[in-house]
Amino acid sequence: MDQVHERLATFEQTDPDVLRKTDSELPAVAVMLLGSTPHESVGILMDDRNAEKAISGVIENTYYEGRIRIIDIWTAIGYMESQRS
Repeated sequence: MDQVHERLATFEQTDPDVLRKTDSELPAVAVMLLGSTPHESVGILMDDRNAEKAISGVIENTYYEGRIRIIDIWTAIGYMESQRS
């Protein structure tokens, strides 16, 4: 969580103490879901490109790569709309 927060602060060019921590906590919640449910993977829908990059960069090359998927919300909405037709 701290690594995500630090990376996000760098991307946002903001003091980490001022930056909201909500986005930084999402990977921790995903890890808790993986540990407490039978799911093999979880997804996090994001509408913030910097948070998406920060989270993806921390998850990359870890046990959770491929198990925690970061998905752009607009891509997900586009996919769902294409499936309705």
